[in-house]
Amino acid sequence: MTAPTPVGFLDFFILEASDYIEQLDAQLLAGGTGEPDAETLQRAARALRGSATMAKLPAFAEMAAGIERVGRSLRERTLPWDAALRGALVATVDDCKLLLRNVRAWGPADDARSRARVTELARFAPLRPATPLASPATAGHDSYLATESANIGAGLELLATRPTDRDAAGNVLGRVRALRGIASVKDHATLADVLEAAEQAA
Repeated sequence: MTAPTPVGFLDFFILEASDYIEQLDAQLLAGGTGEPDAETLQRAARALRGSATMAKLPAFAEMAAGIERVGRSLRERTLPWDAALRGALVATVDDCKLLLRNVRAWGPADDARSRARVTELARFAPLRPATPLASPATAGHDSYLATESANIGAGLELLATRPTDRDAAGNVLGRVRALRGIASVKDHATLADVLEAAEQAA
């Protein structure tokens, strides 16, 4: 985990994350052995990722991102639904419940459990590779831009539901300013415009 999260903010995360995890669980239960609603699955996972990102809980954010990628792949029909995928999702959501109870006293075992689930989901829906034009020297940089942009997007989506949350707004604003400070962002005109608008909104 990263730097300690303020207690009040952590309490809010636990409350909010519980709701999102329940939504994910309900989707998997409602479908039985059949395919869940991919859009709802992706939306709940994105919300969980945004909440975890704002609470500075990267392990949770990564697990949620894994579920989100699965939901997106199912929605785009690039990933078939089968028993193995269902088992991986159920196990990940179950571990989200367990890890949420441990979030105040996070330890190495929790990190290991989280990494195992992230790795398992990545076998079904891996991180999307850098653009074909990216060189080995810039691929990691482009990946960072993509990841941070996604985190900012999730944070802004979260802020839309709680616009008076100063801690969340400050977190988003810090990420936006850090990203705008990277010189190569100017090479991506659309991203630069979006970041400018996001800074004004936050």
